[in-house]
Amino acid sequence: MKRLLIATCIGAVVAFLWGFVSWELLPWHHMGTFKDDTAMSQAIRDNAPEHGIYMLPRRGANGLDAEAIAEGPLVYAVIRPGQLDQPWILNHHLMRSFIIQLLSSLILASTVYKIKASRFISRASVGIVMGLFAGVSSTLPFWNWFELPNARVLVHILDPFICWTLAGLCIAAILKPPGPRKIFT
Repeated sequence: MKRLLIATCIGAVVAFLWGFVSWELLPWHHMGTFKDDTAMSQAIRDNAPEHGIYMLPRRGANGLDAEAIAEGPLVYAVIRPGQLDQPWILNHHLMRSFIIQLLSSLILASTVYKIKASRFISRASVGIVMGLFAGVSSTLPFWNWFELPNARVLVHILDPFICWTLAGLCIAAILKPPGPRKIFT
């Protein structure tokens, strides 16, 4: 149990550090900006009354309007139109991010622990497969339905793949199954 907790914590630290490298040091999470932030902010405040997910063109009574989608623009956005109730503090988001990585790492470490594989590559492959699954299952629906640009698809698949491969390697190294006990030496 102690090794499982250590592996979970190490995996979470590795995943958290990868997140810093991925988002702060690598140039691949670049987001575009609008030509006129003030006008866009006002348009959002005027047209998005509450915090939520919004889509343009809107869904009509008969479902999606294929012509409006083809004509554009197509927007899928999380919008918080008003002011926060309290100040935005980076440390709070970093702590929540680490807790998310800790929970994810616990799932990965528990899976590695349960398979009791004797070979390192067998234990490490769990993180590789989980990272690929996370990247594919969370990215391709956005590519399919909301036209995530092709250039961004690879980044959004590689990011969790690399993250959980690295964390999985560390977890696999820590969670070695016990060898046969020697009664007489």
